[in-house]
Amino acid sequence: MARKAVRLSDIAEKLGVSTVTVSNALANQRGVSEELREKIKEMASEMGYHAPGTQIMAKTAVNIGVLVQERYLGNGSSFYWRLYQELATACAAHNCLLAFCVLKPDEEKNTVLPVMVSDHRIDGLIIMGEISRAYLRMLEKEAGMPMIFLDFFAAEFDVDCVISNNFYGMYTATRHLIKKGHKKIAYVGSVKSSNSIADRYFGYLKAIRQYGLEEREEWIVEDRTPGTMEIIEPKLPKDMPTAFVCNCDQTASVLIHELEGNGYRVPEDVSVVGYDNFVFMPVCDVAITTYGVDMPEMAKAAAERIISRVKGLDKGPGRLSIISGNLIDGESVRALI
Repeated sequence: MARKAVRLSDIAEKLGVSTVTVSNALANQRGVSEELREKIKEMASEMGYHAPGTQIMAKTAVNIGVLVQERYLGNGSSFYWRLYQELATACAAHNCLLAFCVLKPDEEKNTVLPVMVSDHRIDGLIIMGEISRAYLRMLEKEAGMPMIFLDFFAAEFDVDCVISNNFYGMYTATRHLIKKGHKKIAYVGSVKSSNSIADRYFGYLKAIRQYGLEEREEWIVEDRTPGTMEIIEPKLPKDMPTAFVCNCDQTASVLIHELEGNGYRVPEDVSVVGYDNFVFMPVCDVAITTYGVDMPEMAKAAAERIISRVKGLDKGPGRLSIISGNLIDGESVRALI
């Protein structure tokens, strides 16, 4: 009987560490102590992960780079850290190794090619989170390898894109409030910050117009510092709505904190709905009703697309994969009817 192929997850289970740690250790990435790195390499060798006399990475392994802009990572934890973990798990199932690279603002501005690309350390590249078009054009010209855009869409590039269903998700969240009797609903999100936030705004707008509800300029509330993705305390409208829909749960959490600081109770006085089902630094105690993003499915789709491209199994035009989620009831919405 043929011996079962050893996967990264098998090594991780043996040592009681995550597949992300194993992937980083075998790819000689930072974030793993030398002692643990050696233990992982020894265990990989003992388990037959590589043939004697070869490098730790099996010759058949696919090496994928993951590039993310520094502004998306927050203070050590964010939606994108979680998405990266899901991506590592998805890639481990295909015996792939990940190399993680943080793109600094000056590198993006000056269109500096990532070292892992220029040194030919990787076979394909996943760009996680929207970055400037100038930088994407440089990568398209210089990288010379398959690329995937994860959690954003850029129509002008012939590249596979994997996104959550931003438009329908926010439409669903807004309609949920309408079905609960709310007619004065505000949107919290800096629409010009990213295409994802803009798509969610249009989903909100679709629901508002479909049900003939009032639109007000002051009910479109900014939540980001201009030019960055840093979340700020939203400025409450003078004429308060009965409910807010927020472009992400972190913003919803900050908004609830701001509302409570101004004497409003959630949900007794004001209802709040979020998006993505992820809060890395909650500043409120209310369980937020939200539209949950299916991160495992997004990661799986991205992993399968990049591997298919790297192996030459798909040479067709770029595809857009839209991953749906689901509404998750919390304790932040009050029914008015």
